Amino acid sequence: MALGPWSVNPSWQNFSSLYREAYSAQKAPTDMERSHHLTAALYFGIATLEAFLNREMRSHLKESKSEEEIFDVLRRGRFINKLRKWPVEIIGAEPGIPQKNIDLIELCNDVRGDLTHPKTLGHDIYERLLEVRPDELVDAIAAYIVAFHAAQGTRYPYWIFGWNYLNPRPNIHEIILINDQQFCFSLQALGFDVPAAHWGRAEAWKDRYFKSLDGYQAIKEALSHIQGCEPKYDRFPFQPKLCQQWWSPEHHKTCGYVTAEALAVAEHIDKS
Repeated sequence: MALGPWSVNPSWQNFSSLYREAYSAQKAPTDMERSHHLTAALYFGIATLEAFLNREMRSHLKESKSEEEIFDVLRRGRFINKLRKWPVEIIGAEPGIPQKNIDLIELCNDVRGDLTHPKTLGHDIYERLLEVRPDELVDAIAAYIVAFHAAQGTRYPYWIFGWNYLNPRPNIHEIILINDQQFCFSLQALGFDVPAAHWGRAEAWKDRYFKSLDGYQAIKEALSHIQGCEPKYDRFPFQPKLCQQWWSPEHHKTCGYVTAEALAVAEHIDKS
């Protein structure tokens, strides 16, 4: 059985699952369902950061350490130590991650630990859990990764906004990773003033918005006002589309599902 796209980037996998569970927690009609989705969000959120930090540390050590030594460093590191100390070790400078985000991540890790290894009857654990706002958890995880990239002088990944590309196929759907240039074209298709088609200007735009917390917040705020997903073009039914709710069957019908009718229209356009 093929592993599929999830094997490509564990940070992306876990963050996407975090985003989905946080969204579901906000929409949950009962405390029981909210608790379920929020618990899953906690696990996926911590997994996102650990996968991200492990990957960055591996890249940092690969020129000076053997694979066995790297594995030992990654395996022995406690999450909180990785969270607090590894960015400085990897980058050589403090990344300037907002303290409120660090505090929330540490709270979530504490709650996750209590849920995994309960030492009480559990009522107090769930009281702490229900204090966590799902959207704030997503933003805290995203801001940590963005601030890390900003201090490193690299661009953060587009998937940090929680949107994903549905890869259209007949009768099935899947999400895939695409480069940040295509993300610029998608933003343009959604109505934003992004110079996607001009390589030089697009690179300057990405350096401005994809290398800072301010840039992340600006795009995040703009996307929050968008209703719907990247529009489809009749001529290109198989073109991947940027989707808000990529896990939703209804969205699969509009963003990811290629109908026989859509293929017929595209064929007619090509022949005309």
